[in-house]
Formats: sequence, C-alpha cells, structure tokens
Amino acid sequence: MEKVSLSYDLLAEGYDELYREEQEAKYRVVLAAVPPEEPALDAGCGTGLLLEKLHCYAVGVDLSLPMLLAAKRRGRGELADLVCAHAELLPFRSCSFPVAYSVTVVHEAPGLIGEVKRVLRRGGRGVVTLLRKKAELLPEILEQAGAASVVDEPGLKDVVVVLSKS
Repeated sequence: MEKVSLSYDLLAEGYDELYREEQEAKYRVVLAAVPPEEPALDAGCGTGLLLEKLHCYAVGVDLSLPMLLAAKRRGRGELADLVCAHAELLPFRSCSFPVAYSVTVVHEAPGLIGEVKRVLRRGGRGVVTLLRKKAELLPEILEQAGAASVVDEPGLKDVVVVLSKS
C-alpha cells in the first residue's frame, strides 16, 4: 500500500499533463454508462479530473495526499469532499452512495470491487475500469462483481465494468 501511494505521490504534479486526454476518453464512456447522481463516489480520484465532470456533490477518495491536494486546487468547493484513504478500506457506511466510480484503480486494489459494492445503495450502480494490459484480471473481477456488464470501447486503454447492486 505504501509503495503504491509513494508512486502516485511522485506523479501528482505532472499527472494531468501526462494522462488528461487518456483519462477524459475513459470518463466519456464511464459517464455514458452510469450518469452521475448525488452523492457520487470517486474511489481513487487522483487529481480530481472525474470529479470535475460530475456536476453534482461527490466524494473523492485517494491514498495519495499530493493527488488530493491537486484535486482540491480544482476548486469544486462545496460540491466535493476529499478523503485520504485506501480504496480497499473505504471509510463509509454500507449503502451510502447511489453511484460509484473507480477508474484505472482496480489493478492496484483487488479488494476494491467488494468495497464499491458494499458502499452502493440497493439499486445503485458502479463503474470500475481495468487497464487492457491487465485484462487477465477481468474474469476474477467479473466473479467478484456478480451482476455486471462489460463495455469494451475500441481505442480505449481500459475495459469498463458496470456493476449493479440489487
């Protein structure tokens, strides 16, 4: 956990410059699959690029304090709360969110699916994306996800898994 945090701490300053375009392509697909609803959760929010697109109250969680500081500088003010925590140990009550997003995090946090499902309300929906180069993890993720569908968008660097909680 500490090793992952340190690597993202070091990336924080230049993350948007390096990955904005790639991440925004993912966000278009993710938000089309599961439109935002208040309150939304972004587990592994990084610099807050997705939070910026939600246009509703949201909670961003990240393990890296420098990433969260970058997210705070985006100035969402009262529309976002930021929490420093691990995505596998979300500090929220069960059934807290109608929607949850986690983009390009699950390969670093295998327990993420269970946590996202735990914090989703009944009838809630979540989206988890997985780097294509880590696609060997997809069967395990789908098994953990239970009720899920896969959105395989050509040209996207991630595979998108849409979860639902009954």
